[in-house]
Amino acid sequence: RLGHGGREIDRHRRALAHLFLADGTWVQEAMLTAGLARVYTFADNRALAARLYAAETQARAARRGIWVHPFYAIITADDAGSRLDEFALVEGRVREAAVVRGRAYLNFGADWQSDFTISVVPADLRTMTRAGFDPTALAGRRIRVRGWLEWLSGPMIDLTHPEQIEVLAE
Repeated sequence: RLGHGGREIDRHRRALAHLFLADGTWVQEAMLTAGLARVYTFADNRALAARLYAAETQARAARRGIWVHPFYAIITADDAGSRLDEFALVEGRVREAAVVRGRAYLNFGADWQSDFTISVVPADLRTMTRAGFDPTALAGRRIRVRGWLEWLSGPMIDLTHPEQIEVLAE
């Protein structure tokens, strides 16, 4: 059977669904636990993100499947520029966070014009704020973010929903 963690069809007309076998096995969770995939959430389908992250964390800790391959390794904010145009997991400490002309920026280095940054466009920032998530409150925190790395005055990931971020233990 199919289950849904939000919208059933996204803006690109793709089906967003979770597959459950007759015995109740959740296929996406089983694949993550076995190390056969990594979590990729969507802004409009993210209700089950916590369980997906738990399965991925278990596989990564056990070095199962893709987690033995360097391509899938978590990279540091300092190394983010080496993975442009790729989906990546980036870890680091948010050095500074600010809202400029309605857009939020989380900077990870001393030079925002060349260091890794997370950007939140105004519409997504308003949605997050209404939901009680303030990305600028992450200043000083160690986090892991996942998304597509692009270059805009340094390597950058656009944050579209809070589930792209995991706050890490200090």
